[in-house]
Amino acid sequence: MKRIIYSIYTNDLDPHTSATDYKRSQFEKWKDNIEANQKRYALLCGADYELHTTSTTSYDHVQFEKILLLEKYASDYDEILYLDFDVVAQSNVNYFSFHNMRKLTGHALDRSPRDHQLKKIMKNGLHNQNMYAKTCAKNAMLLLDDITGNSLIVNTGVVGCNKDIAYELEFENRLQQLHKLLDEAKEDNLYPSQISDGFFRNNEVYVSYLIEKYNIPFTNIGMPWNFILDGYCGKPSAAAHLVHHVNKEFEISFGKI
Repeated sequence: MKRIIYSIYTNDLDPHTSATDYKRSQFEKWKDNIEANQKRYALLCGADYELHTTSTTSYDHVQFEKILLLEKYASDYDEILYLDFDVVAQSNVNYFSFHNMRKLTGHALDRSPRDHQLKKIMKNGLHNQNMYAKTCAKNAMLLLDDITGNSLIVNTGVVGCNKDIAYELEFENRLQQLHKLLDEAKEDNLYPSQISDGFFRNNEVYVSYLIEKYNIPFTNIGMPWNFILDGYCGKPSAAAHLVHHVNKEFEISFGKI
């Protein structure tokens, strides 16, 4: 059984809300710590580790590349796990042994809006990185296929599977079709413009769409395996296995230098 854990790192990105000057500086400051942590976790899991470098300067293209690499590594490995480079392991539980890798594994977030959220959205619109906007985009794409989607959207900061599922996802062959479908969904959907204006070509939208469209076996790994630190939750739980530093405050995991 050959396993690999991989990540992507580049600090040469075009201006983007998810690649601010602060976040770039944090990656530069903590790069060695993060890489050492992910290597240590790969060793614990009996897996190879590769920190993939990319030449693209587009943040969105990097997000597609991390999914495309699942199939690339499937040619040499039986089981594959992708970690965003802001994900830090804080437990000694083996991901591959804990989860059924014969399924696509990831943390699916329920983004059913509450009434007060909808009122705010209708008044102010949505930022395109908003997970509710991504859920609506995914469901608009499914409606074009006469499929009623659910309220889940997969965060792709942590994604794992075996080689068969990587091939079943067929992300590279379907990518241009997905782009076309998303563009069509933005113009032809049931959502008001305050929501549909936030639709954009996005890997989380596409992966979530493919799971529902093609009934790809999927396991929701839950928060412990992708514990997202953001404005709502700033401290990791002791029960978290993998901590996802969305705000890039790596001091929380590594202490201050």
